[in-house]
Amino acid sequence: MVKRLGSEEPLLSIEENGDAVTNRVLFGEVYGRVQTRGNQELRNKYREYGIINSSPAVTRFIEEHKAIISDRRLYNKDGSNFLEGILPTTVIKNPEERKTKIRTILNVMYGISDEEITKMMPFFDDLFELKDDPELRKIMQDTKAYKETIKAKWSDNERRIMSHIEKILGYRPQKVGKVKVYIVNPTINTQRSYPESDDSTSFIFGKPRGEDINKILANLAHQAIHQPMFPYKSSMTGKQRTEFHAFIKFLADKETYNYLTGRSYLEIVTENENAEAMGKVYPYFLGYRYRNASKDGLDSAEEIRKAIARDKAYFDTLAPRSKKRKLFETYEFDKLDPKKIAAYFRERRAIKPYDFAMINFDDKTPVYKSRYLARDEEKEVV
Repeated sequence: MVKRLGSEEPLLSIEENGDAVTNRVLFGEVYGRVQTRGNQELRNKYREYGIINSSPAVTRFIEEHKAIISDRRLYNKDGSNFLEGILPTTVIKNPEERKTKIRTILNVMYGISDEEITKMMPFFDDLFELKDDPELRKIMQDTKAYKETIKAKWSDNERRIMSHIEKILGYRPQKVGKVKVYIVNPTINTQRSYPESDDSTSFIFGKPRGEDINKILANLAHQAIHQPMFPYKSSMTGKQRTEFHAFIKFLADKETYNYLTGRSYLEIVTENENAEAMGKVYPYFLGYRYRNASKDGLDSAEEIRKAIARDKAYFDTLAPRSKKRKLFETYEFDKLDPKKIAAYFRERRAIKPYDFAMINFDDKTPVYKSRYLARDEEKEVV
């Protein structure tokens, strides 16, 4: 168990989950076969990465359950399949509760009738026994070693990461929830969070081999502060939740990555990053981030200016029509006014995250240069 700075309560528990591992192995095998159909070169790469032909046990399982594996109703438009849909059930310990959840998922997400689901249940019984197959032992051992590496890296860096975040916050937040991180095999990207209760979340996580460890630590920092310290308020609207999540992504993922590497916020793309919300929150977050810079003998406006310049410099290196550049076009670096942003937060130095979430991020007046505000007003009139 990984303990929070100055606390006896664990901040994150980092474990492996055999059922989640077999789900990811089987998902990867099925997904890989679909994606590489008719492309031997790509299939060889998937095989090299350990995504397909990973184990004779998996190949045999697919042959034994070909009718279900090949059922087109169980596939999504993006080529993924129902194994992704049932991934949350791998963290449920009670077999009957798990079956009930599977029934609900198959019925609601894939339109499978109750009668058909009953006939499919032997497939799921076999699936949840697959982790014990001796031919999967190496995959399980590799996953355990991967888990131990991540756990050790987090343990080595947790204190300074959390101290850095607490310095930005200006106080040590109360821990109100807990997260169980289940590490799966390092072959395909897996980053899924599931609420178990009001104060408990399961996070199933795995990255392909070679992933930047600093990005992994940033992912874990997100889990360490979101549910345990800053869960959504029930009173938040959908828009406020999206914008508050953007704040958490800046505070945890992007700020941690920058702190560990000195590199741009834009170099790390968070899971399901909402371009519009991130672009709106970005200048306000910089104001929040550097509102107390004077305590370190620094000028807030100058630190904001340098951060904008850093991120714009990275943005300018991106190919004009690339997917990544499009993701950050909403940041509008040239329109931002560091002095105005700093001034806005000068009277808000004691602001806390939930207060930050109440800011009207659609209002550009506190963050845009005046000449751009005038142009925007003219466009609205026209």
